[in-house]
Amino acid sequence: MVKIKTKETKKKPLTRKEQRKQKSEVKKQNKRLYHAGKINGTQRVAAAAEALAAQSLTGKNKKKKKSKKPKINPDEIPKEQLLSGEIASDDDESIDSDFSDAEVDALMPKREKVEVYEPLGKNVTKAKGGAIQRQDEEAVRRKELRQQKELEAKSKKQRLKQLRLENVEEDREINKLEKRLKLNKSKDKNRLVRKMFNDGLDYLLDFVLDDEEEKQKWEEKQERKKKLKEQQEKEEAGMWSDEEDEEELNDPKDNFPGDDSGSEGAQDDEDFSGDEEYSGEESEQEDEAPKVKEDIYGRKRDAEGNILPDPVEQEASATGQKYIPPHQRALMAASAGSSEKQAEILARLLKQSKGLLNRLSEANLHKIAAGIEELYMKNSRYNMNETLTKLLKEALLGSTRTNERMVQEHMVLLAYLHAQIGSEIGAHFLQTFVELYDGYVKDIVNLEVEDKQLNNLVLVLCYMYLFKIFELSLMMELIGKLSDNLCEKSVECLLLIFQSIGFRLRKDDPLAFKTMMQKVQSQIASAPLELKENPRLRFMVDILNAVKNNNMQKLPQYDPELAENLRKRLKAMLKNDRYVVTLNITLEDLLRADKVGKWWIVGSAWTGNLDEMGSAKQKQDKNSSKSVNGGFADKLLELAKKQQMNTAERRNIFCIIMSAADYVDAFEKILHLALKDQRAVAYVIIHCALNEKRANPYYAHLALKFCQFNRKYQLAFQFASWDRINDIEKLSKPQIRNLASFLQQVILAAGLQLSVLKVVDFMQLDKLSFYFMKEVMVRLLLAPDESQVYQTFERVAKNTKLQQFKQSVRLFLQHFLLKEDQLDKLKLKEEDQQLLQQRVDHLDKLLAYVDL
Repeated sequence: MVKIKTKETKKKPLTRKEQRKQKSEVKKQNKRLYHAGKINGTQRVAAAAEALAAQSLTGKNKKKKKSKKPKINPDEIPKEQLLSGEIASDDDESIDSDFSDAEVDALMPKREKVEVYEPLGKNVTKAKGGAIQRQDEEAVRRKELRQQKELEAKSKKQRLKQLRLENVEEDREINKLEKRLKLNKSKDKNRLVRKMFNDGLDYLLDFVLDDEEEKQKWEEKQERKKKLKEQQEKEEAGMWSDEEDEEELNDPKDNFPGDDSGSEGAQDDEDFSGDEEYSGEESEQEDEAPKVKEDIYGRKRDAEGNILPDPVEQEASATGQKYIPPHQRALMAASAGSSEKQAEILARLLKQSKGLLNRLSEANLHKIAAGIEELYMKNSRYNMNETLTKLLKEALLGSTRTNERMVQEHMVLLAYLHAQIGSEIGAHFLQTFVELYDGYVKDIVNLEVEDKQLNNLVLVLCYMYLFKIFELSLMMELIGKLSDNLCEKSVECLLLIFQSIGFRLRKDDPLAFKTMMQKVQSQIASAPLELKENPRLRFMVDILNAVKNNNMQKLPQYDPELAENLRKRLKAMLKNDRYVVTLNITLEDLLRADKVGKWWIVGSAWTGNLDEMGSAKQKQDKNSSKSVNGGFADKLLELAKKQQMNTAERRNIFCIIMSAADYVDAFEKILHLALKDQRAVAYVIIHCALNEKRANPYYAHLALKFCQFNRKYQLAFQFASWDRINDIEKLSKPQIRNLASFLQQVILAAGLQLSVLKVVDFMQLDKLSFYFMKEVMVRLLLAPDESQVYQTFERVAKNTKLQQFKQSVRLFLQHFLLKEDQLDKLKLKEEDQQLLQQRVDHLDKLLAYVDL
């Protein structure tokens, strides 16, 4: 058994795993041999391969010499031997290959080689026979240099391409700038050279011109200098007379006729001593010529200072003509020569102004207005006024209907110039348009309905009024002049006025508008039957009634938003505390301006007496007391003084409230005051409400109108009410009843909330506070509209921040208001008591549950 074991252990073949392991060790060994030294790595690997091959050959020979192993039947082997593992297994599946690794690799199909770039000096290539060789360093270096040159050539080409593109772009920019400077439109090619000479850049031509051109330019320059010097010398020496010139030319010393030698000698002498002779002759002539100078007044004087007679004056006196002073003659000569220049200036100004007005729109309004203002600063105002008048007539006063938006934009520009430059600008245009209007209205019967010049003029005047260039009184006079001459054309113009600014007229002065409307209606009533049946007249009456009733929906295509936006934009454009000065001029003043004068312009000429002034001045004299007192009656002012209206704002508000036709009229007039302090409005209204003998709903409606208009007024009324509630000790019982009635109406109408009563201290109610709360609650709970009452308390019930106030109201209603003694004091009917009990129970549940 032992012998079999030893024999079989020696002859045991390798498994596949062991063979793979052996091959990997051989490969590792070959790697170590190759990388062990810097040289002869290939040779060492080859030697190791040969040694391994020789070893394998010897192993094969030994196997051949061995005899075949006897086959062993597995059934005959004892079980103990099988279990002990002493029997060698013959089921080895490993097959020895007859080929080496290199041969196997050669027989395998070729794969795509992956190029691996390594640093210089370490690049290797495989030879055909499988040997590994080092690349030539010079070849690699040449390859790198070639690649570098290719990259440089590509970058240079790219740079040149970029430069060409930049040159093309620069040429395009130069052409654009030349076009703007108008250098490319001139046919004269030497214009640029002349301009360079004028600008003092002629020295640059020395670097640009050729030698011949440079020489020619230098000669021309020297010639110009010589002529200039001769001219200066002549001016210094005085004017030479013709006799002296002839004597000089015929001088025998200089000219020797018939003697050539003499003439040559004379020329030589002139060459050597010409300067001396010239200077001597010049000094002699200076002594002989009379010295004439001009004084500061333009008169000629001799050397002794005597005034020489003027030849023009002598000629005028000889012929008997009127004497003209020298400065007048100079002005006449200048005006004769400057007429063409003035015409050129006006043409250029007209072109610039027309270019700006053609681009006028709402978007660039500020830019165009600044451009027109700059033109006013650079040119005379007379020229600018005449130019703009001409352009506005062409643009707005055509025979066809002008666009309303276009008229609005031009009138905003006019209002800006009127405020920024001076009121005389607006006065000039107003006078011009009113004179045109007066001329059209006088001949309105003969005007054709299709001709829209008067319509456009009326629209221009309407928007001049809308932007506050003139007062309402002038607009009413213009409307009155149209209504006096009722015809189809005047009806059309009146309709245009009511459609465009009817609501503005009603808002500015309702009383004046009502008077004007009554006058127009009386004129319509007295009109002939043919005109009454005119559909335009009937439509105008409908529009007039719509404006009277403040019904904007009946006006077709009425859109006041654009005009309001333009008014806001105008206010934002004005700077340095500028504002539009409204001209208080009457129609008579404007039409008599040429005879009497323009009193509304500072510094204008006045040709009449003070007694002959226009109707505006006369009205001011008659109503001087009203103008001093703000236009209110003396009784109202005394009443305001008694009610302790100690400031101008409170006094004006009080007078408006007391003199208004209704609460809407009072609301609009107070808004027209443009007050910044809303508390003054709330104070005066509540003060007036408390001092009435009985509760007056007028003040509650007025306060409600302000609360609905702006939240600032709502807060102002809330604070004013709190002040009155906190100072309730100072109020009498009638005043407390009026305050309770005022608050009840405003709270029910949702102008104020019920939480305005939260300042009442329910824990320490005194008699007056208890009386006030009882009056307010009873009035609220017994209001006729039940849904309005429940909505008032529901708004408080939903507010989670008012828990304490809600509990206090519940306590007051249940335990104080519904007591028998309190009900008896109220002296209510049984129906009212039952209604009160029912509503209190419902409101108690409503205030108890917040979710409701």
